[in-house]
Amino acid sequence: MVQAYFSNIKNIILNEIHNSKKDISIAVAWFTQQDLFNAIIEALERGVNISIILINDIINRNKHGLDFSLYLQKGGKLCFADSRKTLMHNKFCLFDNHILITGSYNWTYAAEQRNAENIIVTDEINVCHDYTNYFVNLWNGLTEVIEYSHINLSDIAAKDFLQEYEELVTEYQSMENSNIITSESLKAVHDLKNNIAITKLATVISQNKRQNPTLKQNIGMRCRINNIDDRTLNILKRGQTLPFTNTVNTCTTVDNQQCVLCEILLGNYDEADKNKSLLKVQLENLPKLQAGKVKFKTKVTIDTNGYIHVEYVCINTGIAKEKVFINPDIINY
Repeated sequence: MVQAYFSNIKNIILNEIHNSKKDISIAVAWFTQQDLFNAIIEALERGVNISIILINDIINRNKHGLDFSLYLQKGGKLCFADSRKTLMHNKFCLFDNHILITGSYNWTYAAEQRNAENIIVTDEINVCHDYTNYFVNLWNGLTEVIEYSHINLSDIAAKDFLQEYEELVTEYQSMENSNIITSESLKAVHDLKNNIAITKLATVISQNKRQNPTLKQNIGMRCRINNIDDRTLNILKRGQTLPFTNTVNTCTTVDNQQCVLCEILLGNYDEADKNKSLLKVQLENLPKLQAGKVKFKTKVTIDTNGYIHVEYVCINTGIAKEKVFINPDIINY
């Protein structure tokens, strides 16, 4: 059996959790959804063994997030993956080792409310076996969590916060829509970003002895160029004197494309995979038009401290998203 689903995904997962008798193994990037968490707690209480792998970040561990200390008290097992080493971007779960659900769906409010998502449910023995082995290998490479605590926004490094800012805002907006948090919580996230920017500006003003800062490597984005996928479109070139801003134009590459990902790269290779990925910005709900008819602008600004600001705009809809990245090591002084 192999079945694809594009709606009602949360209830499909809930049904499999309720039907599980022995084991549930979960590897998802983000898990914030209370209904799914409640079902997991109920499964633990009826004796099901449950293991979860998540990214160790503010989205999973913010003070409004799930109470994984309760999960541990009930006998659940938990590992956190360090996104600074490898981004644990999986979204799959195994039920009693013979039902697999995998796809694009994170266990979050944003996935349920805002995103176009998909899953595949299968009981194919070989596929379930392969995913079981993969989960075990993931788990064995991590350290099991013994005690859990939430993370305050003020406790995370500015660099980490800025990289996670866009996803956190998206999730907080969805949580606010579900009356999980208030608008004050969302405001606190925006305020922290503004405070970081103000502090950073003061730092820039005080560091006035730097001379002739230039970019060590090219900054570009992953694109299809001349009908070849995974090429690098350069935006800021190596040796560029800083600060500097540049904008490039791109477009969709397939008909009726509804989602597009802007991946910003650091490196001097034409092949995108050889360069370092700095950040990603995704736009959804694009108009259904022929390839090339949906247009985008990508504006990249870098200052003398290695602060990179990326704004990604859909020209057709006016929808824009932004992200930042900080790394002074990419600059020669």
